[in-house]
Amino acid sequence: MAVFLDLFPAWGLMRLLGLVSYVLLFAGVSLGILYSFPTITGKSKLTVHKAHLFATNGGTLLGLLHGVITVIDTYTPFTWSDVLIPFSASHSPVLTGIGTLTAYGLLVLIFTSDIRHKLGRKLWLAIHFLAYPIFAGALIHGFFEGTDTKLAGIRLLYAASVFVILTLTILRGMLRRPETRHQPAGRTL
Repeated sequence: MAVFLDLFPAWGLMRLLGLVSYVLLFAGVSLGILYSFPTITGKSKLTVHKAHLFATNGGTLLGLLHGVITVIDTYTPFTWSDVLIPFSASHSPVLTGIGTLTAYGLLVLIFTSDIRHKLGRKLWLAIHFLAYPIFAGALIHGFFEGTDTKLAGIRLLYAASVFVILTLTILRGMLRRPETRHQPAGRTL
């Protein structure tokens, strides 16, 4: 088993899983914002929702595997407690802790979405808005801890993802349905 672990390309796989996880989480957040657009309806809305779930769940799964691989990696080995207890790692405790909290946050989002009907819309929505800081956690962890950030294409990926999320959020705010004011019957302005 030890020989296999020495030959196992953990370092490359860990980097790949981290990057693909980030891209899927970016897609999941983007699709989640798009899903809330009042202009998307019918079958398009259902398609966007399915893609949102696939991207978010896939990104979470790959992110969790990314964390597991850090325990297997022999170059910078982490212990289970380093990975599972935020800010306890000897290597980059803050950035590793942010990665751990991001993973926990994603699991909370998925779990609360599964019990949405028991939470009620208001509470579920309040929890679901944590997707923004959770995504920011993934961004910070990847950008500052990721060894591939030195590559221009990876930096561009991070910058473009922030731009898209901000743009979609602003557009969504602009598309907010105007609140109608109810006047008492018989009165006019």
